[in-house]
Amino acid sequence: MLLLCLVVWLGPDERTLGSGIKSVYLHVGLTWAGMVGLGAAGLLGLAIFMTGRLAWIRWLQIVGWVSTAVYGAGIAMSMVASQINWGGVLLQEPRMAAALNGLAITLIVQVLLAWLPPTRPLGLLPILLWGLILWLNGQAALVLHPPNPVRTTESNGIQFTFLAVFVLFSLMLVWLVWFIQKTFPRSS
Repeated sequence: MLLLCLVVWLGPDERTLGSGIKSVYLHVGLTWAGMVGLGAAGLLGLAIFMTGRLAWIRWLQIVGWVSTAVYGAGIAMSMVASQINWGGVLLQEPRMAAALNGLAITLIVQVLLAWLPPTRPLGLLPILLWGLILWLNGQAALVLHPPNPVRTTESNGIQFTFLAVFVLFSLMLVWLVWFIQKTFPRSS
């Protein structure tokens, strides 16, 4: 966390957003890490479906919940970034609406994975969820969001900061999954 704070603090300001980009660094890093985690859960679900190894469902649940929390934190940070950079939180803005809908569906899927008895077909839920999240974000109109601010910026410092924040949040996600699995073993 200290390294993350240092990276964001040292990250360059942006021409239009000024220092407001620091909140965007956090928003994007959390959102991307959460989406990659949900993708990993999807691949784990696919592996469960293909192999029938129901013992992996515990890992699937932990990865799913931690990724949902990180993705949700990214959406919450998006609201902070919106307030800082746009002067308000616009829930009807297409990207925000897509993210909130995706988060609601993600929570429903995580609850279903916890409540339903473990079966092979259950493994398909996370991969379908990940596809749905990608589709929701991809079809959302870009009203206030730029098309791809990380790839289109000419600033290597901004690109590096986004990448570093994403990697650090992703490592945090992996550590949290490991910590939960180790600290709260499956009770028999």
